[in-house]
Amino acid sequence: MTAAPPRLLARHDRREKLRQGGVLGAGLLCARLTNPDRPLPFDICLWKRVTGFPCPTCGLTRAVCYALRGEWSTSVHLHPAGLVVAAALVAWLACTIADAVRGEVVLERVRPRLTSGFLAVTAVVSLVFWVTELTI
Repeated sequence: MTAAPPRLLARHDRREKLRQGGVLGAGLLCARLTNPDRPLPFDICLWKRVTGFPCPTCGLTRAVCYALRGEWSTSVHLHPAGLVVAAALVAWLACTIADAVRGEVVLERVRPRLTSGFLAVTAVVSLVFWVTELTI
């Protein structure tokens, strides 16, 4: 059985991939350059505002900002999934740019498994961290 040929992207799809990569890259750069202790101008956690307790993702934005700055121990201290999310975002950027440059979908067959694996790991780490934080 021979492997299927790669799926080629149309010109407008390649431009869309470049646009996505630009937006994602700009977002990662902003996260890298912002003050990681206050990355957003307002608190967005409605759960914490209503209940007074942190949610499973509280601290994740700051953890990603610290991870992108290379301050991994601080990132893990704030939220262990921060490193995973930062790595996934960088990998997403790399794949998007590679798609646009090559004109074909890179790693097309394994992307769904990688995505579901990433989501599962992030969810488990977040829930374990959350339960740990609530019980300490």
